[in-house]
Amino acid sequence: MATKRSLLSPTVLLRRNALYKGVFGGSRGWMVVGAVVWGPRLLKRFAGRQERVLTTEKLVAGQTLQITALRPPTRQQRRAAARTR
Repeated sequence: MATKRSLLSPTVLLRRNALYKGVFGGSRGWMVVGAVVWGPRLLKRFAGRQERVLTTEKLVAGQTLQITALRPPTRQQRRAAARTR
């Protein structure tokens, strides 16, 4: 069973203080902490998804190609999959 992140964990406290004291409070030191703590997370979110080539094939005359997009799993399906791991 996965555990919930505690609201008192060090990373949560750092993120919260960086946001309130740095961004909203104007403390330069907390802004630096915020850049270090939030930077990788934001970078992963915005630059993480890139196109991937799955296959490359040449088609000859008479062949057809069907491209289908798969729906992402629902939250319930993701949770069920996480429980089976």
